[in-house]
Amino acid sequence: MEFVAAYSTAILSLLVFVLIVLVQGAMVGAAKASAALTPGSSPKADYETALYRLDRSHQNGVENLAAAAIALFSCILVGAPSWWVNLLMVLFLLGRIVYALIYLRNVGKQTQGIRTGVYVFSWAMIVILCCMAILSLI
Repeated sequence: MEFVAAYSTAILSLLVFVLIVLVQGAMVGAAKASAALTPGSSPKADYETALYRLDRSHQNGVENLAAAAIALFSCILVGAPSWWVNLLMVLFLLGRIVYALIYLRNVGKQTQGIRTGVYVFSWAMIVILCCMAILSLI
């Protein structure tokens, strides 16, 4: 257990991200029910619609969750430097929170705007974690 304790900040960051994705899922479900959408359907693609943005933000979180978890747990298993792993996961979480807020508030351009920049920042944290795990193996 002591081995994993060094990564507790990173694990906590991942768990907070999981909770954000789960809460978003519940919010999407409730909003779709209020809009009388069939379960499993997608709202009309319109960035001016809050439900569409919430649904897309949630889907993006789901799409990134597995990569974040695999990168983190790979780093833990190979013993990558915990200080860096913790820092990168906190930065990933902060980026994802900012990403969700930007998406939900419809800030900036729909493509290639601030949302894209924040997404790439968070994505880069996961890429770095993957590289750290790979380098620890070789």
